[in-house]
Amino acid sequence: MPARLSEEQQQEVAREGNRPIATVDPGTQKVYNLVSAEVFERVKALLGDAFDIRETYAAQDAALAKIWSDPELDAYADYDRHKLRP
Repeated sequence: MPARLSEEQQQEVAREGNRPIATVDPGTQKVYNLVSAEVFERVKALLGDAFDIRETYAAQDAALAKIWSDPELDAYADYDRHKLRP
């Protein structure tokens, strides 16, 4: 059985509509975002099954390879050498 909303949460839901509502567990101070089941299902459909971010590293490397090898950007790798000295 799902947990029931407190009166305070019910008022927040009515006021905020479909926007997430930050809710704090007073025991742990952990913050949870309360969303309607409809919003949750839409987000879940967008994300699909959980994935491991490491699976995207090769695609990230390929996408940024041209930028990382651009000699015009080498100055950013040695920023301290280009700082103005007093």
